[in-house]
Amino acid sequence: MIYSAWKLTYDPSGTPQVLVDYGQLIDDELDAALKKAVEVVSLVDAAAPFIRVGKNAVVNFSVRVLLETAATDTAARVAVLNSLVAAQTATRKPLRIEVSGHTTDYWQFANATVEGHTPRRHLDSPFPATLTQWDIVATGLTKTAVTPPP
Repeated sequence: MIYSAWKLTYDPSGTPQVLVDYGQLIDDELDAALKKAVEVVSLVDAAAPFIRVGKNAVVNFSVRVLLETAATDTAARVAVLNSLVAAQTATRKPLRIEVSGHTTDYWQFANATVEGHTPRRHLDSPFPATLTQWDIVATGLTKTAVTPPP
């Protein structure tokens, strides 16, 4: 596990939910994969097919976070079930990504949702903890400059 240099905030302008915060233990670095809409068109009497590239792009990534907030083993297991209940309500919202130590910009997806959510009691931990995986599908990534306070 490594300490997170990322902060991921779901619905930052509405009811913000921090999925990953700076310094939390995460399983690995973010591994984002961008896919674009591509159509291969076979052309009659052509040496090669035509490739039509769409304007939209979708980014998929997963992150696993260790949460050490439970006081007892029972509380950790209850947190797993409560996490599943809460994750069911995830709809399409913006997702902001910030990088620790980089204060001049942030990146934000216009639309993101939790496609999969896998919480579990982390048995390797010496104290009650949960390991939660968030599987995210997002689109409309932009970079925004942060305006320094006056």
